[in-house]
Amino acid sequence: MVERLAHFLTGWVEFEIRGNGPRFLNAAAKTGIEFWGFRREENRTVLRGRPGDYKRSRGLFRRCEVHPKLRKKGGFPFFRAKLWKHKGLVVGAVCGTGVYIFLSGFCWGVTITGTETLTHVQVWESARQHGVYLGAPLRDLDPKEAALAMQIDLPETTWLSVNTDGCFLEVALRETLPAPEVTDDKEWSNIVAARAGTIVSAEAERGRLEVSLGETVEAGQLLIAGLYEQKVDPYSPPPENPYQILGAARGSVRALTYREFTVEVPQKETRFLPEGQRSTERSLVIFGLRIPLGFYASPKGEYRQWTDTAQWAPFGKALPLALESTTYEPLREETVLPQEDDWKKAALLELRRVQKEELPAGSEVVEEELTYRFEKGICVLRARCRCEEEIGMVKKISVE
Repeated sequence: MVERLAHFLTGWVEFEIRGNGPRFLNAAAKTGIEFWGFRREENRTVLRGRPGDYKRSRGLFRRCEVHPKLRKKGGFPFFRAKLWKHKGLVVGAVCGTGVYIFLSGFCWGVTITGTETLTHVQVWESARQHGVYLGAPLRDLDPKEAALAMQIDLPETTWLSVNTDGCFLEVALRETLPAPEVTDDKEWSNIVAARAGTIVSAEAERGRLEVSLGETVEAGQLLIAGLYEQKVDPYSPPPENPYQILGAARGSVRALTYREFTVEVPQKETRFLPEGQRSTERSLVIFGLRIPLGFYASPKGEYRQWTDTAQWAPFGKALPLALESTTYEPLREETVLPQEDDWKKAALLELRRVQKEELPAGSEVVEEELTYRFEKGICVLRARCRCEEEIGMVKKISVE
């Protein structure tokens, strides 16, 4: 193996000789020229040697009256000479290898997995601050340190890891489960009605239910008792020592309640309407570096803008090369007077917003009566609503 490697590095030629072969070989041995790979083919002798020894043997060929004929040649010197005839190919290969090695030191793509309540934008912003972004130099990136810093920035996560796959990065995370509401069962309490209403459902987890379905209750009325004593059966003899319970009341009581909402919406409305021609700026984004494809001036006045990105993704794999187009649309401010129907729609939209803010979570408007009134450029919408909502409210029992 070592001998074959040495022959490859120094080069070799294979040739045949006709005539007095033994005389030639004896003369070559005396002058220190070595050959190998001897074999006989009819009246010819085939052998191999180094290219320099073959040139030095030309005088011996004539003196020993042999006729040489070159058959093959190989090895690194001949391969190098062949490549040198195509300098452009060699330079291109060297440059291509250099570009490949250089670009392999940068991030070609980032994926985010495991998000549920967190948005990709939140994770992207934190990742960019800690060196995880498209085009980031991988030699300066410490995945463990970046993952720890991101987890500190995102307290909603219980586990976060930055994984490397060649030139691609993956941010994998697991979000924190919402902590259950902690209730102090050692604290004595009752559940009373926060509002007046008609009971539609009632369930006591702890304590004694004091109301029944269909019953109308007033605000502050006891719904579930945490402090109660044994009820006496009127048809049985009373117990000598009736038991008493003192603890925390827990449960749910839903009722139909009556609510009124009033909203006011002015008729005059300020809007920004499109005006003039749109302008588009195009940029080539390579490894996060944005290269404008032209000379653009910043728009003046009010405008609306949006960006479209066309990512180059051959074979379904997004690469760090994209064409980004940002469109600017000029706007003008205008005060408009909506028609009555549009005015009512705006008032109804405002009513829904107020209802969502004021009603407890899980509530539902089952019936409503709407009244519109227009006065002095203002639309007044009054809603009389029948709502189904949770009316139970915990009230602590203080003992002095």
